[in-house]
Amino acid sequence: MWSVRVDADTGSDFTDDLGAHLRDQLAGRHVAAGAGHVAGRRQAGRVSMQLSMDESTARQAADAAVREATAALRAYGLTVHVTRIEVLLEEELEEETRAAPPELMGVREIAAAVDPPMTRQRADQLTKRPDFPAPIAELAAGKIWSGAAVRRWLSTWERKSGRPRASAG
Repeated sequence: MWSVRVDADTGSDFTDDLGAHLRDQLAGRHVAAGAGHVAGRRQAGRVSMQLSMDESTARQAADAAVREATAALRAYGLTVHVTRIEVLLEEELEEETRAAPPELMGVREIAAAVDPPMTRQRADQLTKRPDFPAPIAELAAGKIWSGAAVRRWLSTWERKSGRPRASAG
């Protein structure tokens, strides 16, 4: 089995609706999808997908993954320009991930990353801001984010003390 990462410029940012569409269209490929990143920075209009491919060679796996990912994005009405393809044996990807696992954060970890820590409810509110990093995956337990992306965002966020003012109603 091969693990194939396909990144594409689509002219549209990743959304929960697009993620659901891709999981449905590529269900047999155990797809993980999210916003595309380059050097840890989110790229506007870029989508990244990781697919499991059962092909004989890396080239066959790459070709099949690009074909299927492109078709799924086009079925959603997006234009597609593939920008990156990465192919690894699934065993090698698992080894690399175990050797240097990326920092992942859920809402609880986001709340604890702020100094001083905030409530999980307030952290959940922050994740809904349009400028907050997109989650890299959504599990049954909830959304997860790249720790590096969250920490980068928190370093630029201007936290105001006290409770927000009630809006005039």
